[in-house]
Amino acid sequence: MTNILWVLLAHYIADYPLQCDFLAQTKGKYWYSLLAHSIIYGLTIALCYKLIGVFAIWKAIVLIGSHMIIDYKKATAKNKDKALTTYLYIDQILHLIINIILLLI
Repeated sequence: MTNILWVLLAHYIADYPLQCDFLAQTKGKYWYSLLAHSIIYGLTIALCYKLIGVFAIWKAIVLIGSHMIIDYKKATAKNKDKALTTYLYIDQILHLIINIILLLI
């Protein structure tokens, strides 16, 4: 249970405070902004995995790749109101599900 709490904390830190305004505003416009945010996210979670003893390179790759796909879909949504509400909730649920699955594997 403690490991899940650490991963949730790392997720929150990586997906919000470590994402500067520039990346948040441009990740739907420029691929390199999306890639930068996804790498920051993936490596932060991978570091957490390392600290709790469940690290594997393939997990970091899955985190980065899945984060890029999920955030791209949300960032390029035509309906911006939904992108900031419904899609945001879906985005967060998917990220958390992926993290929990990778933690348990």
